[in-house]
Amino acid sequence: MTADMGLRLELSQPGDLVRACFAPEPGRLPPDRAALDAGLAEHGWARARLDQAAVTGFLTQCQLTDREIDAVIGSVLDGAFELEITADKLQLLLTLMPPEGGRPIAGEDIAAAAASMKVVALLDSAAIGVALEAGSCEGREIARGVAPVQGETARFDSLVQQPRPAQVKNEDDRVDLRDLGSLLLVNPGTALMRRTPARPGKDGMDVLGKPIPADVVVDTPFAADMSGVAPDPNDPNLLLAVIAGSPRVLPNGVIVSPVVDVDAVDLHSGNVTFDGSLRVSGDIRSGMSVRVTGDVVVQGTIEAAHVEAGGDVIVKGGIIGKAEGAHGGAPNEIASVRSKGAVHARFIQNAIVEAATEVIVESGIRQSDVSAGERVAVGTPTGQGSISGGRTRALQAVSAAILGAPAGSATAVQVGLNPFADEQKAEVEARRRQVLDDQAKLQQLVAFFAKHPERAQGDVREKARATMYKINRELFELDAEIARLTEQIKPSDDAVIAASRRIHGGVTLQVGHKVLKVMEDKSGGQVRVVEDRITVN
Repeated sequence: MTADMGLRLELSQPGDLVRACFAPEPGRLPPDRAALDAGLAEHGWARARLDQAAVTGFLTQCQLTDREIDAVIGSVLDGAFELEITADKLQLLLTLMPPEGGRPIAGEDIAAAAASMKVVALLDSAAIGVALEAGSCEGREIARGVAPVQGETARFDSLVQQPRPAQVKNEDDRVDLRDLGSLLLVNPGTALMRRTPARPGKDGMDVLGKPIPADVVVDTPFAADMSGVAPDPNDPNLLLAVIAGSPRVLPNGVIVSPVVDVDAVDLHSGNVTFDGSLRVSGDIRSGMSVRVTGDVVVQGTIEAAHVEAGGDVIVKGGIIGKAEGAHGGAPNEIASVRSKGAVHARFIQNAIVEAATEVIVESGIRQSDVSAGERVAVGTPTGQGSISGGRTRALQAVSAAILGAPAGSATAVQVGLNPFADEQKAEVEARRRQVLDDQAKLQQLVAFFAKHPERAQGDVREKARATMYKINRELFELDAEIARLTEQIKPSDDAVIAASRRIHGGVTLQVGHKVLKVMEDKSGGQVRVVEDRITVN
């Protein structure tokens, strides 16, 4: 049709330039834009890239010329594409340019290009199809490698939980605030930390088929410098406390210290009860309770509190209760200290103090009941120190610069007898009576089996005999303990009361079973039993 109009379209060689030609003849109308577009469509160049200025110029010349003209009005371009491998080599990206009158890109073209790039990852035919149908795209992923799966480092989860305040269910319920402290203590067998082992990673593969290694994961073990803890024998990834004490959580472990450090024993810490030793940088406040199996070291003072220690009690300050007499005050007003070791304090006042070995006091004991399994020593190297009021007892010796007070307050000092022997002997004797009852019952059972052997099924008779042997052995040990305590109840021949400066009137001195009441002030000296009577020399 375009040839009948005198319009001819062709591609110039070499190249893909579109050339338009028009030969005018009498009676032939010049082509317009519609005729030009129709001609391009007939050749399959409808989407050719046209130079609009050149097209307008050509059509204008066709209206004015009387001779054949031709002009380059555009170009025909085939479709194009680019493939790009990302920097991590995990993606193959397609950028597609549509054809402009030329040949479109086919899927095979893209596959061939990918193969030439040595891409071995499976091409995403669906993604390629969508791009080809749309005619263009930019940076569309058409292939993906396998990313490495990174492992997980070992994880350490603390199982140590801070104590929670007690819940009051009813308004009438009473809660002792001294039992609601925040001091965290653990016992043997308490679970402290769970370790989750590291999980190794999995290598990946890039689009070129080369492996991508996962990062190396170190399987961190529990810390090597832990103490007071051990892995569970049945679960090596579970950390348990092996001693009682205060836990300290590390990034990959826990330390349990048998020595607990607190600023003070008060309502904030709460009452303290555990197996171990306690260090207090401040005071043990009135009304509080401390029960430990180790030592108690107090930088401040022990007020009207109750302290029991399996070791020594060392008080840099003093032991001071509220009441004006250890015998007459209410229990919550008196300081009470009991030690299975020694007690050291700067002073003792309005207190009950018991020590299995010795009581050492720097300045003085006033209005207190003090007992020691060995000795009580009051004073400094310069000869200061006094005992006034109350009762002081020791098996071997009591020493101070001054005994009593000028006002003549009642003061009792006793040596030569174990102050704890009577009480201990009574406890052992009570235990012996209980064991004797068990022995009598077992003897009846053994006698019954002797008469009726058919009733002794299995190993019952052997178990009864083994139990009888155990009871007889315990009775032997209890009898030995009673004999030892009986000896300690007897007066010691070398016991002494030493007052280096003065003994005031009102002081009662007892050595063994001998008693001397001092009526008037007198110079100091050593109080002993000589020829069955008390002497002061």
